[in-house]
Amino acid sequence: MQAIVLDVLLIFPDLLERGFDPKDGIGLDVMMSLDSTVFLFMLVCLIYGSSSCFLGQLPRLPIVAEAADRQVM
Repeated sequence: MQAIVLDVLLIFPDLLERGFDPKDGIGLDVMMSLDSTVFLFMLVCLIYGSSSCFLGQLPRLPIVAEAADRQVM
């Protein structure tokens, strides 16, 4: 369920970019910052999840696990 929440998180920057379509200026800077932030968050989640699995533990990503739990219940 956490993987599905992360996949949905990847869709949001693309939807915003298609909706606003910034060409230059502050809009482009905000979109680039958002894309970079989502990429870094996904990278940290990948490293944390992979290392937890490697150590034999169940990876529970702090923000993502709470959102996944709300979807299940």
